[in-house]
Formats: sequence, structure tokens, C-alpha cells
Amino acid sequence: MDKRVEEILKILDINKELPFPDLFMVAITHSSYANENRVESYERLEFLGDALVGLVIAHNAFELFKDINEGELAKIKAVVGSEKVLAEVSKEIGLSKLVLVGKSLSSASAGELDSIYADTFESVMAAVFLNLGFDETEEMISRLLNEKILEVIEKKLFFDYKTALQEYTQSKFMNLPEYVLIEESGPPHRRNYVFEVRINGEVYGRGYGRSKKEAEQVAAKMAYKRLKE
Repeated sequence: MDKRVEEILKILDINKELPFPDLFMVAITHSSYANENRVESYERLEFLGDALVGLVIAHNAFELFKDINEGELAKIKAVVGSEKVLAEVSKEIGLSKLVLVGKSLSSASAGELDSIYADTFESVMAAVFLNLGFDETEEMISRLLNEKILEVIEKKLFFDYKTALQEYTQSKFMNLPEYVLIEESGPPHRRNYVFEVRINGEVYGRGYGRSKKEAEQVAAKMAYKRLKE
């Protein structure tokens, strides 16, 4: 068994014989590395993992908080399943250190790498599912993400920077921020977006995200913090 696979299993506390351990190697292989070395990338696994992670987040939020409406549940799912949070968890548990990327990404930005780390989290959860089944996968995702769900409810993880920036620029500049799409990439099921936020024509922030809203929020956060400083 590859040492990287052994390390993944150690991180996830999996101590049993698996039918498809090689899937974990695929799960940490970015397309840039796969293309350079003619091996399989994690893209198919990430497609499955995205659905699994989203389902578990939605189910846990639904069960944990009986008194919140559909809109709030949707916000929890969007925030906890966002690139930012999944990348953060991937780094916290040490999974990000094992990702295989190609030479073309040797100078990749933090935003680009976070997208890869988030995708890897999802692809690894898909490998867990294909090896151990849904119940154990649900338990593992819950263990890794339920704290983040609670943080959203406690307002520690989510702040609406777009609204805050709009209010600030209206009072300070008598103008509204403009969000401009700079780049769009990735497979159809998992697009990545890059937005700039401009105020009176000047760029104040740039954000990466899996959705346009997420990328705009990241850009707004950078601009808001820059203006407040």
C-alpha cells in the first residue's frame, strides 16, 4: 500500500482491510498531476463526494435545528459546504499535505490551492463511501463538519461582507461596489469563479469560489477589511 494511502487512513482513523484502497490514491490526484503522469484524477470521485458531503450537511442541519426555516438551512449548507470551509478542514486534519499536483501548479495562488484542497476532501469522502458504505461515511463527515455547522448557527463562521461593503461604500463614497467576473474554469459540475470588486473603478479585492456568490463574498471580505484598515 502506498505511504500516502496509509497516511490518509491514519488521518481518518480507518483500521480495517478495505476492498478498494487504491481509490484513496486517486482521491488525492489533481488533474494537473494526472495529465503529466498518465494516471486517473479525482474528478469523478469529487463529483460523487460533493453530493455525499452536501447531503450529510443538509441532513445534520435539518436534524440539529428543528426551529429554523428552509432559507437558514440553505445558508448553513452553502457555508459549511463552501470551498473555504472544506479547504480549512482539509488543512486542519493534514489531508492537504498529501495532495498530488502537477508542475504547472508550482506557483499556484492560495485561492487555487484551496479549491483543490476542498475538492480533495470531497473525493476522499467518496473513496470512504465506496470502501465502507454510507453509514460510516455519514459518521465521518459528521465528525469532521458538525462543529462548523454549529459555528454557522452561532454566527462565528459567516458574515455577510457584501451587505457590509455596500453599506460602507454608500456612506463613504456615495457609490455601490461593482463585481466583475475575471475567470471561470473547472468541469461543468464544479465550476470555479474569480471575481474582482471595484469601487469607483479601482480594484479593492479579488475572490475565488465554487459559486459566483461565494467568490463575490470572498472579494467583498478583502475589500471591506482593506477599507476598514
